Amino acid sequence: MNSYRTLMLINLLLCLGACSTMQSLNENMPWYAANEVESIGLQVSYDAQLQHAISVDVVFVYDENLSALLTSASATQWFQEKPGYLASYGHQMHILHREIVPGYNELINTLPQDHKDAKAVFAFANYTNNPNTKATLSVYTTPWLLFDAQNMALLTQRPQAQSDASDGGSANGRNR
Repeated sequence: MNSYRTLMLINLLLCLGACSTMQSLNENMPWYAANEVESIGLQVSYDAQLQHAISVDVVFVYDENLSALLTSASATQWFQEKPGYLASYGHQMHILHREIVPGYNELINTLPQDHKDAKAVFAFANYTNNPNTKATLSVYTTPWLLFDAQNMALLTQRPQAQSDASDGGSANGRNR
């Protein structure tokens, strides 16, 4: 009976070891992607009553420690501590920065070359009255960030723009 238990324990350990080995092998294969992001859309409502442009940073994170830090960071913390993050982790992240105003509409197709290797993808918006405007984009193929005067909403598909009915809905224009 003891040899049976020992044999079962050895089989269990081999199976568990194989699972972690398979994951490690998968991460080194050309088809592996750590996130799903292929493009990112940004759209600001035409009627957003903004006093100034909204700063938006989309951050591609290639380090587990930085990913953990940014998971718990607010948008206010990101913008206040951004120089420190860049000094400590600059080579382990890419940042796409935009200054957006009412009517702004863009589908960002040009992402960092190694964006599929990013462990996490975050979007931070610098609203003066809302410090929690952050979204995790990693699990979405084409996330759209929709902005109004005080909030940022994460959508899984392109929102219907107010002018789509009249202009055909161009997704690549800025400040239509």
